[in-house]
Amino acid sequence: MYVLGITFLLLLVDQVLKPVSAGVIFAGGMLAFSLSRLSDLDFDHHFKNGFALVPGYWYYFHAGPRRVGMIMHLATVLPAGILMVLQFTPVIRKKFITFHRINGYTVLTLLLISNGAACVVLPHKQGGGSRTSTQTAEAFLVIITTVGMAMAWWNIRRKQVDQHRAWMLRTMFYMGTIITSRVINFISAPIISRLGNYYGVWSCDELDFLYKNLQVPFPETEYPQCLFPNGTLDSSLRVAVEATVLQTKPEQFGSSHIQPFGANLWICIAVHIIGVEIYLGLTPRETERLRVISYEKQLEAGYANPGSAGLTVDRWGDAEKWTPPSK
Repeated sequence: MYVLGITFLLLLVDQVLKPVSAGVIFAGGMLAFSLSRLSDLDFDHHFKNGFALVPGYWYYFHAGPRRVGMIMHLATVLPAGILMVLQFTPVIRKKFITFHRINGYTVLTLLLISNGAACVVLPHKQGGGSRTSTQTAEAFLVIITTVGMAMAWWNIRRKQVDQHRAWMLRTMFYMGTIITSRVINFISAPIISRLGNYYGVWSCDELDFLYKNLQVPFPETEYPQCLFPNGTLDSSLRVAVEATVLQTKPEQFGSSHIQPFGANLWICIAVHIIGVEIYLGLTPRETERLRVISYEKQLEAGYANPGSAGLTVDRWGDAEKWTPPSK
């Protein structure tokens, strides 16, 4: 519920600090997160061993297409998160229009590449059956952020500034889902551990890879079914791994974070979608101000239907036709 709380806090801030754009504050959270994760670009050290990956994930990202996909994702989404805050800075939008446009196209390009790289990464099957809920959530995020960027781009091409603002805010909120989901996931892991009887499915090869990386002997007594009678590893076999936050059992610690992540991600997506629509619904004066600016720009450019030349509800829905305010 933190996004809903932040939404109402921003409305209060807008009343107290009128010159401050709410978008700057939203983007500021993305900026802080992106700056804090830049160290993940040290892929074979910090990303492998640090906060970014729970035990078990490195098996899927240490080599091959998913390694390339994850590096590309990090190398594009983190700079995009940093540059995004500049798009919502009022002084840049008003006084440095050319920079605003170039930076906007840069952010859109980086995010599109990031989404493409995410599609390379998301098919991995860490955690067994629960992975399907995470895959669908991640795929849905790719779709709605791509659609949001396309809508924002088309509306600004048509000089529909009010809808450009709305869709850029939506896209930024959607992208921020990953931040909220991280926080909730680290809360939910000890909860399902305490409740008990939650299990993930790991291959014996994953377990062997994990323990070899930790330079610890394979736990033969925990997973005897992974071994052939002659003592060699049956890498194709899969075993149930309990989800508990025991630091001494890295696979169980990893399972406790992997199992709830899909459900958490769907909850966060819903909260972010609701949160941004509440914020947009509670800022009609800013929307109307930008609609008038859109009307003036479209009228000057000679567009048909000035004020509604972009993707607006009065053109595509059953809303009353918008008319400019009388002077």
